[in-house]
Amino acid sequence: MHDLSYLRDILILLFAMVAIVVVFKQLRLSPALGYLIAGAAIGPFGFGVLTSTETTKSIAELGVVFLLFAIGLELTFDKLKVMRKYILGFGSLQVIITSALISAVCYYFAHLSAELSVIIGSALSMSSTAIVMEVIEENNEQTTRVGRLAFSILLMQDLAVIPILVLLPLLSKADLNIFHALGGALADAAVALVIIFAVGRLLLRPIYRMIVDSQNNVLFLSFTLIIVLGSAFLSHQMGLSFALGAFIAGLMVAETEYKYRVEEEILSLKSLLLSLFFMTIGMSFDFNLLLESLHYIILAAITLIAAKIIIILLLCRLFRFPIAPSIHTGLLLAQGGEFAFVVFLMVVQQRLMEVDLAQFLMTVVTLTMAITPLLAVLGRKVKSYLYITEVLRDNKLKREIGDVEKHIIIIGFSMAGRIAAYIMRKRDIKYIVLENNHRIVRLEQKNGYSIYYGDAMNIDILRYIGIERCESVVVAMEDEVACMKITRFIHENFPHINTITKTETINNVDRFKRVGASYVVSKNLETGLQLSGAALASVGISASEIADSLNSFREINIEVIKDIVSIDDHDANMA
Repeated sequence: MHDLSYLRDILILLFAMVAIVVVFKQLRLSPALGYLIAGAAIGPFGFGVLTSTETTKSIAELGVVFLLFAIGLELTFDKLKVMRKYILGFGSLQVIITSALISAVCYYFAHLSAELSVIIGSALSMSSTAIVMEVIEENNEQTTRVGRLAFSILLMQDLAVIPILVLLPLLSKADLNIFHALGGALADAAVALVIIFAVGRLLLRPIYRMIVDSQNNVLFLSFTLIIVLGSAFLSHQMGLSFALGAFIAGLMVAETEYKYRVEEEILSLKSLLLSLFFMTIGMSFDFNLLLESLHYIILAAITLIAAKIIIILLLCRLFRFPIAPSIHTGLLLAQGGEFAFVVFLMVVQQRLMEVDLAQFLMTVVTLTMAITPLLAVLGRKVKSYLYITEVLRDNKLKREIGDVEKHIIIIGFSMAGRIAAYIMRKRDIKYIVLENNHRIVRLEQKNGYSIYYGDAMNIDILRYIGIERCESVVVAMEDEVACMKITRFIHENFPHINTITKTETINNVDRFKRVGASYVVSKNLETGLQLSGAALASVGISASEIADSLNSFREINIEVIKDIVSIDDHDANMA
C-alpha cells in the first residue's frame, strides 16, 4: 500500500488553518499572522505535531509561486503610466534609500558580507502588500491621498521584485562582483519585460479567446495553471528563480482582458496556498532561540519601523505632501513584508545565510506586520488630530458657517449621504455635511456642496456646525458600526437632537433605538418596498396607489414587520 503520510500532514495544516482563521477573524486580526502562529505551534519547535517534510516544502514553494503570480497580476503598463510620478519617482526613491540604509547597517555594524547586506536591505525595504491593502480596504481609503500614495509605493516595490529575484541565484556563484551582478540583473529584468509585453500581446489573447469561446471553465483554469506553473518551471530550468517565472506569468496575464477572470478563478487557490505557505514559515521558528533574542528582536523591529517612517515622511515632504497624510502613510508602510520570507528562505536554501539569522529576521518582520493595524489606527488619529487642529484654529470653521440654525446635519458623504445632500440642495433646505475624508471635502466643495472636514466624535466640531440649533442629524456613514458609535455619541451629549440613521438589516433597528436613534432606515426593508413598487407598476397600478401601499406598510409597527421576517426565516429553515 502506498505511503499516505503526506495526507496526514496536509489534513493537520488545513485543520489548523481553518481554526486560526475563525479565531483571528473574531479578534479582528490579520489571518496571515495567525497562520505564522499556528505553524509555530504545530511545528517541530512547538508541540511537534509536524516536522519539515518534502510535502510541507512543496506547499511552501507553491505558495511562493502563487504569491508572486498575484503580485505580477496587479501590474499593468497602463497603471504604471497613469501613476508614473508616484511609482517611478516616490516609490523608487523609497526602495533605493531604505535598501541602502539597511544594507549599510548590516555591512558596517553587523559585519555581514556586502552581498548578504544588499539582499537583507532589499528584502526589508518591502512592505506587506497583503496587510496594507487589507487595512486600506477595511477603512475605505482606496481613493484618499494616503491610499493612492501607499498603493504607488507598493507597486514600485512589486517592480523591484524583478531584479532581486534575478540576482538571488547569482549570489551562489564564486567571485561574484555585486555591482556587476546588479547591473546584469537589471538588464535581465529589462529583457524580461520586453518578452512579457510581446508574448502577452501576441499569444495569450488568442489562446484565451479560443478557450472562452469553448465555454469550458475547467479548461480556462487548467490553461491558467499551465501559464503559472510552466513559467515557474522554465525560469528554474534557465537558472533563474522559479518565483521570477511566476511573477512574469502574472505580468503577462495582466496585459490581457482576461485578467479579472483569472483573478477570480485562482483567488481561492491562491489564498489557500498562501495560508499554507505562511504556516510552513511559522514551522521554522525556534521558540528557544526567539526567547533568548527577544530584546534584540524588539529593538530591531522598532528600528526598522522608525527608519521606514522617517524615510517615507521625508520623501512625502520632498514631494510636497501635507504633513498629516505623510505621517499616516509612513505609519501604514513601516512594516516588513511577506516577500522578505520568500527572499530569506531562498537565501538559506543557497546556504548564503545561517538558519538562525533567517529566523531572527523573519521574526522581526512578523512582529512589524503584527502591529500594522495599530500603526494604521495611530496614523489615522494623528492625521485627524492635525486636520481638526487646523479646522478649529482661530475659529476657522465657525467663521465659515456662521450662526446657522434650523438646518439638517448629514454625517458621512457615502452614497446615502450624497443622495440626502443632493435632495436637500434641490429643495433649498439648509444643510451641512460633515465628512472625515479631506480629499472628498475639497472635491465636493468645488462641486457646490456645503461640506466640511471634521470628526463627528468631536464635541467642538459638532457645536461649530450648529448641532444644538439643527432640526435633525442624519448619520450616513458607510460602516454600520461607525453609524452606531456616532449615534450613541450624539445621544449622550445632545439627547434632545433628532437622530436619523440607517442599518443593513431590520434586525438591528432595536439596537440603534437603544443607543439613541430617533428613526432608523432599514436597507433590506426599503429594498423590498422598492421592488414591490416596481412590481405593482408593471401590472398597471397607478403611482398614487403604489405610494399609498408602500407608506401604509412603512407605518406598520416594527414588531409586526419582525414577525413577518421571522416567519419567513423559519419557513426557509424548514424547507
